[in-house]
Amino acid sequence: MKYALFLFTALLVLTFPLICAQTTASSAFIKSMETGEYSYLQPYLTSQMQSAFPEPKFVELRKALIGKYGAFANATYSGSEGNVEYVKINFEKASVLFKLVIENQKIAGLWIVKVSQTHRESNLTPQEAMMEAIVTGNYSLAERYFSPLMKRVFTQALFEKTRNMIIRYNGQIQGYSFEKRVGTVYYYKLLCEKKDIEVTVTVENGMITGFHMNLSFGLSFQSLYPFFGALLALILLGAYFRKVKFAELILGMIILLIALGVQTPIQSIPRVIGTKSLAFLVLWVGLIAAVVQESLKYYFSRNKNLKEALYIGAGFGFAEGLLAVGMVAVFGGSASPISFLERFIVLFFHASTTLLFAYAYKEGWGMRAFGVMTLIHWIIDSLTAYWNIHPSTGLLATIYIITGLTSAVVLFTLVKKAKNEVEEAKVVW
Repeated sequence: MKYALFLFTALLVLTFPLICAQTTASSAFIKSMETGEYSYLQPYLTSQMQSAFPEPKFVELRKALIGKYGAFANATYSGSEGNVEYVKINFEKASVLFKLVIENQKIAGLWIVKVSQTHRESNLTPQEAMMEAIVTGNYSLAERYFSPLMKRVFTQALFEKTRNMIIRYNGQIQGYSFEKRVGTVYYYKLLCEKKDIEVTVTVENGMITGFHMNLSFGLSFQSLYPFFGALLALILLGAYFRKVKFAELILGMIILLIALGVQTPIQSIPRVIGTKSLAFLVLWVGLIAAVVQESLKYYFSRNKNLKEALYIGAGFGFAEGLLAVGMVAVFGGSASPISFLERFIVLFFHASTTLLFAYAYKEGWGMRAFGVMTLIHWIIDSLTAYWNIHPSTGLLATIYIITGLTSAVVLFTLVKKAKNEVEEAKVVW
């Protein structure tokens, strides 16, 4: 068992650079536009595009954009349709939306489809600057109007996290409209692809002192997809073992809450200190999640019998499904049907890791099992973090395959041992 697992992990590590190489065409374009270095983009152009869009034309285009719209500010990935990806490049005075046609991971076509003159900096009121910042992703637009307290509280890291969460659950931000003013509070409607959100901006003495999203909790059938996926996996486990370990299930759910409380502030450190490297950010987020979660799961499952350990992991995975439903409901969006499959696979993954930890600990190689599963979890979560920035069907399928195969290898080997294990009568935790 342990040798098969080590071999599987070795193959993952060797193929990890190839997996990470997916969907890099748009990010290479962004890097070239940011730095002015054509060398980042060239390998991701088809031969025809290299002829049609050589370095002199790239330099000329970038120079013209900067000359007309000001310095490069930042860039955001704006979604995809089939083999077409959209990238928004934000300059000081405008946002430029590019359309990229992707063929075999290379850019086969490149067009400017929209220019939004949104950065009317000299004419923007503080409240308008806040809304423009949310729409374009350009934090600096609003930052200049922040009160000292607002600068400390609403950092760029929190700004980006808030904006990404809005996009994740409500679709791309398309604009905003002014609703009303009550005293120092300005009410706006943030126009999103799936559902609009009401937000407020508080302005006192010409400074922004508050920004709030007026969210409402609303459940719909679509928002329950993650719950149904996790529930089905749990039902299958219960049917196979003919018994559910409710105490361990609840313990697993509590462990998730502890893990989130520990890992979330640590994961935000690179953004707080201003780290710009995308590779470092996704690897850091994945590493912290893997180390914190697997450490807690290992600590609480190692001395359990196999069934108990399995249900600790199942509780952990079930709580993640409930959390996903809560996030969707709070942000008023809808979950994709694919989230049903995701939560189904992920619950089995967490159950398989705790099952392996208990078995390996009894066999004398617990720390090696912990190291292997932490490494696999690191790879999965790093790829997931990258997918959240640059979504791709191929990358998502890769994540599901790695997660599913890991679960299958462990469960196929150990689930019968867990079912046939003789349990000793004892007091539950």
